[in-house]
Amino acid sequence: MDVIAAHQQGLLEQLQEEASALAGRAREHGQRAVVLHHLYDHSRGGHVWALAEAGRALRIARGITVLQRRLDRWGWVIARREEAATALDRLVNALGEASRARTLAAYRAYRLSATPALRSEAERILPPDLLVAFDHCHAARRAREDLPVEIRDQLAVGSEAIALAAMDSKRLIAAWAAIEATGLGRAAHRLLGDRALARGAARDRRRGWPRVERELRDNPSLPASFQANPAQHFYALHRDLAERRRQQWREACDREPDAFELAA
Repeated sequence: MDVIAAHQQGLLEQLQEEASALAGRAREHGQRAVVLHHLYDHSRGGHVWALAEAGRALRIARGITVLQRRLDRWGWVIARREEAATALDRLVNALGEASRARTLAAYRAYRLSATPALRSEAERILPPDLLVAFDHCHAARRAREDLPVEIRDQLAVGSEAIALAAMDSKRLIAAWAAIEATGLGRAAHRLLGDRALARGAARDRRRGWPRVERELRDNPSLPASFQANPAQHFYALHRDLAERRRQQWREACDREPDAFELAA
């Protein structure tokens, strides 16, 4: 491997670790909303799919909370309560992992398309139409110009396609089958089913993205530091996660008797 190829491989590995950490764990929907909002904010409002996806993450979190409260409060009237609790936990994890995969794919695509040193990898991984849309998005961002509506729509369609491809659909199907066999099935579909999430996204589009962003920034489930300064909060999160990865690496090295650190 030559020097340039080795450098690119290092950048790719770093991006993958960064995207994986920022996408969070299965139940960290709030963190994903922050990360997705950052993509929208960094694109100067061109990447509206990312804002819609941030709203989707918070909608899933709210739906899970409602279902859990229902089970806790009315579980004694639900047939096979323990089975319902197990199925709900399974659905929560499946939805969380799907949301994590979608966010990871979206963040990686945005960064790949914006990094000249990773252009060849972007061309290899991203669909051509999506990469063209990202090129327009980044050009408009640098020029501080609005992204044309048709390019914005092209970016949204392509982003949804890679998000869907990243999901473990078999796991989701199995989790839905399990919850449908319990007394929580109907409520779960009403709050978290594909149609419910699609209706929520459609309402957001009708209300307009500036209003949706204002409401997201004011969402009480997100940290006060995000509400005060979303960009500053994201970069602090990014820094903290990077430091956590370095600490884990150092601890792993310390556990190896023959290992030593070349650099901090």
